[in-house]
Amino acid sequence: MESWSPATENEVSSIVDRDLRECPDELLAFFAKVRVPLRAVPIARFGEIESVYVVAERDGMVIYYEDVEEGFNLSRLGDDGGIANPGWEQWDLCQALRQLSA
Repeated sequence: MESWSPATENEVSSIVDRDLRECPDELLAFFAKVRVPLRAVPIARFGEIESVYVVAERDGMVIYYEDVEEGFNLSRLGDDGGIANPGWEQWDLCQALRQLSA
């Protein structure tokens, strides 16, 4: 059994680059508007505080990479700057961008 370790900034950056190769032009243009420099934010998991990387933000909603579930999710940030409502969608980046653009 492999042991889990959190995704690094470089790993998330590579996942973003990989997923963007599959996105249609309109989502690439949208991502160019909402992309933010990768930043780690806190997330509560099973009573522990860990961190995930935010990759995009629009009107207070962020796309972040959930490295346990290995997919992108949407959430607002809480007052503490952390993920307020962890999701379990496991989207690729294109799917998450569609949700954020809706």
